[in-house]
Amino acid sequence: MGALRGSLTFSRFYVTGDIPDDVPGTTLKRIRANAFQPLSPDDEKNEGAGWANIEEPFDTDLDHEKVFYNEYVCLGLRLDRWVIPGPLLKAHLREAEQALLAKRGLERLGRQAKADLKTMVVRKLRRQLVPSMKSYDMVWNLRTNVLHLYSQSERIAALLDDLFKRTFKVDLVPESPGTAADRLGLDATEVRSFAGLEPMTLARLEEEAR
Repeated sequence: MGALRGSLTFSRFYVTGDIPDDVPGTTLKRIRANAFQPLSPDDEKNEGAGWANIEEPFDTDLDHEKVFYNEYVCLGLRLDRWVIPGPLLKAHLREAEQALLAKRGLERLGRQAKADLKTMVVRKLRRQLVPSMKSYDMVWNLRTNVLHLYSQSERIAALLDDLFKRTFKVDLVPESPGTAADRLGLDATEVRSFAGLEPMTLARLEEEAR
């Protein structure tokens, strides 16, 4: 799913704020600083997000030619996540707990001991697994300041909003009828008329078409 391939499912945003005249020259360093960093089995966090090459998610060594295409900023929002199947984790936890109880001659473990044991088991399993990876295409038109995120997930939109603000120091405003009307420059009378509009079906119902 994305700008270059797959189904065209996207969310549209408007970029607002103090947008620099020379976006490529002023933001490339911050783009590189916010590029995706691989997860480590010892990380406390369960997932990580950052920028990647829109054409190749495993390429995070970003330069001008990989990001800027004429008036477009094109990036992949890469999201990696540790996914350990529940039954697998439970089985390894049970085995580790039984071994620790036998070693210490105890009948049961305290809450903190169980938490520490779980952390150890999770890290051990992570070393045997590969994080799941997804990448969501983002295209920002510098001429119109319209941005497309090729996902309709609110969670992914929230991740983009945070990463985009940290990188470009500007804001994202989700598209809505209100923001669209504002960008059209409607006067007060037109805004009131616009607010009173109701949805209508342009296609005839099947039974009416017969």
